[in-house]
Amino acid sequence: MPLVTQTFNPKTLMRIALAMAFIQFTNALEYMALTPVFAFMADGFSVPVSFSGYVSGMYTLGAVLSGIAAFYWIDRFNKKQFLIKNMALLGTLTFLSTLITHFETLLILRFCAGLVGGTTMGVGISILINHAPANLRGRMLATVIASFSMVSIVGMPTILFLCTHYGWHAAMWLISSLCLVSLPMIIFTLPYDTVSPHIKAKLSFDTDTLLFASCTAFAQFSPMLVIPILTPLMMQYMGAQQNLLPLLFLSGGIVGYFSTKITGILTSRLPSLTLAIFSTLLLISSLLIPAMGNKNAFLFITIFLGASYSRLVCASSVALHYPEDEQRASFSSLQTAIMYLITTLAFFLSSLLLPDMGLTTQNINRLLVVSALTAAGFPFMVIILQKKLAKRAAHYP
Repeated sequence: MPLVTQTFNPKTLMRIALAMAFIQFTNALEYMALTPVFAFMADGFSVPVSFSGYVSGMYTLGAVLSGIAAFYWIDRFNKKQFLIKNMALLGTLTFLSTLITHFETLLILRFCAGLVGGTTMGVGISILINHAPANLRGRMLATVIASFSMVSIVGMPTILFLCTHYGWHAAMWLISSLCLVSLPMIIFTLPYDTVSPHIKAKLSFDTDTLLFASCTAFAQFSPMLVIPILTPLMMQYMGAQQNLLPLLFLSGGIVGYFSTKITGILTSRLPSLTLAIFSTLLLISSLLIPAMGNKNAFLFITIFLGASYSRLVCASSVALHYPEDEQRASFSSLQTAIMYLITTLAFFLSSLLLPDMGLTTQNINRLLVVSALTAAGFPFMVIILQKKLAKRAAHYP
């Protein structure tokens, strides 16, 4: 029995997309902020700053486990109610982290936050996409993905300002408050889940499902190799001054935001393969800037982040055609879990390619070559996925 889903007019859809973008902004900020904020937290927990890897790792572990589990059981729940509980729990867990002093307790809280945060994006995206007509899905998706760049433009500078002038507790209280602010947005903006509990259209956990769910993670693997060394790369290798770093990251975030929005619009006007090739060529060209000894850090970071976000939108627009609407929440949850897993692997590989953070020309070029080679495979993956979609359409017209 097919799922019948109500569609909304573009203005209503945009309100839903903006609400989801705010939710994803909060969710992403809660995850991303802990790494720089931990530099201010470490003394209070009597551990070295280097332990931030354990904090991030516990969140990632929880997110991967919850994403895989949600693949099997998320369709049994009302998505809107599930999202309300998720954000309420995330806000509570973030607030509780300001009341403790034991590092082991912090790790437990971060693991629980990962369990909650790991399913938020998948559930929210499924609500939005299922109520959007096919020609607007790419644009709606890009609106939500743009929230990641807004974290760099607005979120992180605000968090670091609070940490510097008012202490890390104030930063965590702000994030907790944002989680609570999202609750009325979910209640009054997002549509009700109309899926009948009697519909059981399970998505098979097979090769095709894994391949499509891995598309966004594969697109982001190459940039994630470079992200951990982005600051030392620009400062130590490209000669950027420390006082210019905020401006560099702000510029990159702004370009990333507009790149996301433009790519979202183009998904309904240009073939996905064309967008994949163009964004990949841009990414590789950005890697050539430091590889060829060019010291223009501004040019590097703007092209690098712009191309990275464009590839993410392109990959997401291809993958969203695979699941049926009633399968989208479980598929998106698996997609998010794989993204966290591949991101973690990319961070580890980046460390292996740069022993002791030795930013020598040889080490940097080796990392950039690996990043470029893995990036070059993305258009071929798009070709494979589109062929599979065309073959499925031919069998089930």
